[in-house]
Amino acid sequence: MTMTSMARVVGLLAAVAFAGQVGMAAAEQPGGGVKSNKAKAGESPRLTKGRSCAGDVPRIKKVSPDEGKAGDKVTITGENFGDPGCISGVSFGPGGAAKFAQVDDKTITATVPDGKKGIKYLTVTGFSGEDTKPFLRK
Repeated sequence: MTMTSMARVVGLLAAVAFAGQVGMAAAEQPGGGVKSNKAKAGESPRLTKGRSCAGDVPRIKKVSPDEGKAGDKVTITGENFGDPGCISGVSFGPGGAAKFAQVDDKTITATVPDGKKGIKYLTVTGFSGEDTKPFLRK
């Protein structure tokens, strides 16, 4: 068997294994048709009808308070956050991923995570990019 043939076999086996892991099964239908058992996009909790995440880059206008210790609640106000669920992350410096909730297109609440004290960049990451503001972790 040549290397090209071997690569094809390995690729085919990998594709079959992947399909099995993600549940890409199909049910045979009378008359030879195939019906997928995968959920429709509208039924997916990650894809909601009417959600608009594309657009301008998120912009942070204000962080209140702009300093705090681990466990403190922070409100981030700005613009272009998109519909709730469009912001994919809030962090307080490298390795400082925070628990957060996107309230609406202009408001996010976050909890300051554990980490080193000092000035950190609070970063809001959305579908179209990210923005940062300084934050003093006490």
